[in-house]
Amino acid sequence: MTQRRGRGRPKDADTDTSAAISRAALHRFAAQGFEATSLREIAGDAGVDVALISYRFGAKLGLWKDIVSQAGADLREALEEALSQSRAASAQQRLDHSARAFLAYLLERPEVPRLLLRDITIDSDRSQWLLETLSLPLHRHFIDLAQTAAKERGGAPAHLEFRVANFIYSASSTVARRERLGKLVGGMEGDAQFAAALEEVLIEGALMP
Repeated sequence: MTQRRGRGRPKDADTDTSAAISRAALHRFAAQGFEATSLREIAGDAGVDVALISYRFGAKLGLWKDIVSQAGADLREALEEALSQSRAASAQQRLDHSARAFLAYLLERPEVPRLLLRDITIDSDRSQWLLETLSLPLHRHFIDLAQTAAKERGGAPAHLEFRVANFIYSASSTVARRERLGKLVGGMEGDAQFAAALEEVLIEGALMP
């Protein structure tokens, strides 16, 4: 008789399998989009039975939400770590450090902005869910820092909230479309050059004039 596994911490094999499914789904959704991606393709990439994905995550939407939720959790962790490292710094320095941590996150995980940009610009339940669970919390994070930095300087630049929103979306879009940008702008082939230009244009030039 088959024994049912009791409650408790998941086995390492279960965790590894779920991670493999999530990685495969992230790459497929980022490259093809939600509608064009099938669970069978994801299962093939992850080396698992398609029924296992349905069992672990429910429908395709459940898997997509799980991936986005994890990306949001990872991003929040990176931003919280950046703030913890700059507790004794000025408000402006904390904003600067947090912005650089955000760019570093995007550069290390370019599939994430590609995934998000496919849905955030489409009027759908997924775009609304992205707005409420990821975009708005991220916007509030940077607005709070930017407003505190503005008070410290004695005045805010014009259109502060717009600057923050533009920084977030411009950073995501630029990283997601790096290959296309490289065909228009020379000298962006290396990771270091691209990261330095991104920081100078989006942080020093737009977010913190």
